[in-house]
Amino acid sequence: MKVNSSLLYMLVLLGLALGVWNLIGKKDEIVYVDTAKLFQEYSEAVKVNKKLENEAKKYEGNIDTLMQEIQGALKDYEKNGGKLDAASRSKQERLINEKQADLQRYQAVVKDKLEKQRQTDFSGVVNTINGFLKEYGKRKGYRMILIANPAGTIAYAKDGTDITGDIVKELNSKK
Repeated sequence: MKVNSSLLYMLVLLGLALGVWNLIGKKDEIVYVDTAKLFQEYSEAVKVNKKLENEAKKYEGNIDTLMQEIQGALKDYEKNGGKLDAASRSKQERLINEKQADLQRYQAVVKDKLEKQRQTDFSGVVNTINGFLKEYGKRKGYRMILIANPAGTIAYAKDGTDITGDIVKELNSKK
């Protein structure tokens, strides 16, 4: 009976030792990725941003032209408005107001179009990043990968828990 209890005692100690070893040896870390840095340095995100900037510049020219037309009409009205009869003055005021309303509508349409395009273009980038983070986390044995954003979702993080640089390197090498 003494051999059995000694064997049982050794098995229990071995089980405890293996359990502790498993807890200590496991890389069960929580890490984070800085999204601002990721979107500034990930080549696909940079390409999408550049494309959207170029698209916005196309519309800026049209907006500038419309604004110049309004400014010209206002200068003309200020210069000659006192010389016009009431009907002509009212007509010119109405035309200026219509041009201003047209400009505001155009700006709203452009803003909406660019925002929809931004969402569409970035959804592919975001899906790529999310899929990669899931695969990367599994491969590295992380318990969790958090997302830090400029709003300040992470108040404190130990040195070495920001894996953004590694993520950017691997994502950019997957071209």
